[in-house]
Amino acid sequence: MQTFLSSVQGVLTIVVILALGYYLSKIGWFEKTTSDLFAKLVVNISLPLNMIVNIMSTFSKKQLEHSGRGLLIAFLSILISYLIAYILTEIFKVKRGRRGVFVAIFSLSNSIFVGLPMSQALFGEVATPYTLLYYMANTTIWWTLGVYGIVRDTNGKDQKILNSDTIFNPPLLGFIIGVIFVFANIQLPKFIFDSFKMIGGLTTPLSIFYIGIVIYEMGLDKFKLDKDAFMVFIGRFLVTPALVLILNLFIPLPQLMRDVFIIMSAMPVMVNSAIIARVYGADYEFATSMITYTTIFSVIIMPFLMVLIKIV
Repeated sequence: MQTFLSSVQGVLTIVVILALGYYLSKIGWFEKTTSDLFAKLVVNISLPLNMIVNIMSTFSKKQLEHSGRGLLIAFLSILISYLIAYILTEIFKVKRGRRGVFVAIFSLSNSIFVGLPMSQALFGEVATPYTLLYYMANTTIWWTLGVYGIVRDTNGKDQKILNSDTIFNPPLLGFIIGVIFVFANIQLPKFIFDSFKMIGGLTTPLSIFYIGIVIYEMGLDKFKLDKDAFMVFIGRFLVTPALVLILNLFIPLPQLMRDVFIIMSAMPVMVNSAIIARVYGADYEFATSMITYTTIFSVIIMPFLMVLIKIV
């Protein structure tokens, strides 16, 4: 029962902030220009600094060196899920402008905004390194293959998409810088580290506020459950977690790492997906609705998933 209640509270925290963002939009405090500003702040400033701080404060050089097996399962489970999603877009004729978003949110999870507080609530602080280990794979694939797929879908096959702007973007650069600092044993001056940490702390509330604003802009009447939505639910809550469990049979992991990876793989849709979809002209309304639905459904699914992994 404690496991059940902890998982429910972890997700409800996100829901409360999202509801506040929606309410502040309704009463006129937040506007469309506000959501655009929040998106720029998150992608270009707070999220990169958040990555640097999280990696430097959580991982040691030794932990990074011995994380190969865990990273392998994380990468493989996401990539296989990504391939499955791509095949589904062809079979079920997902419309242009939504395909890239669909594939990304089917296979990639909200492993930091919801995942980190969720894993800490369910497993304690000891789970943080494993959470960020999965996050490494998740964020690397998102800011390369995921963003590439979204841009390719919206701009067409014949345009040059793989460039410094779409691959070496600020969030991925923040991730790389954090890893380099750990391996090089570089310690930032305390005032700089604390500044990065404070600014990086804006990432989660600004991102969730952004979703609340977009939900209000869209209107709740646009939140329709179609076949694409149900396929995303299957990808988020069934396919990717099952892949982690299957791969663990061939590449055994410590039980806690396995359990954390299963929970991380079943997290809701990435909050950043709506921001990136909007920036590149993709179907951000679909991404936003999926963020909302999967976050809310997590309240029901996560507790039962936690009970399940205790049995398996």
